[in-house]
Amino acid sequence: MSRKEGKKPVKRDILLSISIMVSGREETTEKCIASLDQLRKKVSCELILTDTGCPAKMRDWLQRRADRVIRFQWCNDFAAARNVGLQAASGKWFLFMDDDEWFEDTSEIEQFFLTGEYQQYESASYIVRNYANMEGTIWRDTALRRMTRVRSNTQFFYPIHEILWPVINPSKQLADYAHHYGYASADPEVQMAKRQRNLSILLPEIRKDSRCMHHYVQAVAEYVAMEDYQSAFELAEQGIANCDEERGDNGNFIHALYAAAVRMLVRMGKYEEAVGKGLFYLEQGKLNDLARAAISGELVVACGELGNHETCFGHLTEYLKWRAWFQEKKEAWEEQETMILDSTFEPYLYKSTMSWGMAAAIYEGREDHLGMLLEKEPMDWWRDTIALWCSRVDYGRIESLHQLLATGLKEREFYKLMLLIEFSKGYMLKETGEGEAADFGKYNKMVGNFAGEVLLLYENLYQPFILEQYKELVSGEYQMACHLQKAVELEEKGETIEALKEARHAAQFFESAAPIVSSYAKAIQAEMEAREEEQRKNRAEMERLGEQVKRKAEELLGQGQLDAAMAIVMQLRNLIPDDEEVEELERWMQYRCIRNKLESKAFHRMSI
Repeated sequence: MSRKEGKKPVKRDILLSISIMVSGREETTEKCIASLDQLRKKVSCELILTDTGCPAKMRDWLQRRADRVIRFQWCNDFAAARNVGLQAASGKWFLFMDDDEWFEDTSEIEQFFLTGEYQQYESASYIVRNYANMEGTIWRDTALRRMTRVRSNTQFFYPIHEILWPVINPSKQLADYAHHYGYASADPEVQMAKRQRNLSILLPEIRKDSRCMHHYVQAVAEYVAMEDYQSAFELAEQGIANCDEERGDNGNFIHALYAAAVRMLVRMGKYEEAVGKGLFYLEQGKLNDLARAAISGELVVACGELGNHETCFGHLTEYLKWRAWFQEKKEAWEEQETMILDSTFEPYLYKSTMSWGMAAAIYEGREDHLGMLLEKEPMDWWRDTIALWCSRVDYGRIESLHQLLATGLKEREFYKLMLLIEFSKGYMLKETGEGEAADFGKYNKMVGNFAGEVLLLYENLYQPFILEQYKELVSGEYQMACHLQKAVELEEKGETIEALKEARHAAQFFESAAPIVSSYAKAIQAEMEAREEEQRKNRAEMERLGEQVKRKAEELLGQGQLDAAMAIVMQLRNLIPDDEEVEELERWMQYRCIRNKLESKAFHRMSI
């Protein structure tokens, strides 16, 4: 299945063996190997590359860059390929990675070995930053135990999404991270093909061993990535039904399937079923802590959607309790983390649960709950979170929340929230085109009046130092609203260029409103360009007409019809009095008239 090529003299006392599978991706492989240069210079390392299908030209280059290159005949088994590199390793420690990953920095890994700290640990983790888009603006950081002290029984298991075992405690958490764009292709077909390839390996494995929960979790994750939530739910249920609780390697994977089943019901909008199943799993008492946290988060959303506000906030309290606990217990997180469970507290899900908890607090009129939530995150974070919530719910929910805030809540924090929800409501309306979203004037006037009324209220209710603090919060929104309102007024008067200046000026005061300002400015810009185009066409037409008039005037002059020629020019002069070309044509005609008269007199004298 494999054979060694180009074996170089092995360094003595190798401390760290680095193993990478390479498959022909030249650009990322170069980045990957180059990112290890400092580590290899400072620490006694060997670099082992397992070639799973590189072109011949690339293999020559790999021979020069690595200590060993091992040919491997690909057989749809990632663990088998990994084990080839592991078996060739001579280091006391082993680190593995992929050829489409590269480290940003390896300083902490270097210090881990150079200081001798590694002697206190049996394993270590570094972070893999998995990007969701090619621009690198959306990612999830996952701490993976990819470094271990080598033992006689160390090996990889599972043909896909392979696992290194045993990786035991104590484990050191290192902050160095590797970039990974493996699932960030801009082409949906490429992404879909990779998911289907993974399923083509996983589903046969499930049929061969229907009690291996690891394969179920990985296959469920693939279906989730494909947004096939029904298939993901059915497979999770199948895994739960087939689970052998006595089987040691099922470990945390069965807990991930419990959480996945509830999450898929929420994704499909089956909220009542999700609540029933989630509560049943929680009451069974078989879940690990991370699965309890994940299901609690899903129940926040499900209860919020169903309007069960009190229970919604109760589940949020439980979710936040687990979040705080895992932030303190990093080792517990690493021990329980699997696919599905690793996203329990990721930003999107965290914002989703928090926004539903906030909605529940408003609906219930629980100022204590709302105050507690507002203290947990900064106001800019809440603005983004509420905008996310608004994009997912119907207009009626937003409107009802706005009315509740406007009429029922009086504390200082609630007025801040009113302003945030008002803007988020505006974003949602602009993006979806619901309601009277196209009426920029009405929207801007509403925002301007709202900010002004809040400031006036604070002048009457609170001490000056509080007023100044609040002004700092709303001043950007208020200034933006004022400038946009002025832009609307100028546009109505036909002063398009000045309106455009005001709209662009508004963006300087409130960055979060940039989408609205840009849309409005774009509309004004388009109108202005349309007017300029119309003016250009008019000028071109006048030029054409002027040339015709000029030729006609010359023709009449040639025929001696001086008065008729002058009448044509004067008619055009009356139509476009400020046109410079027409003025020039009129002066030219006057000159011709005078010249003709002089020539006529001279000719008359000569005749005499």
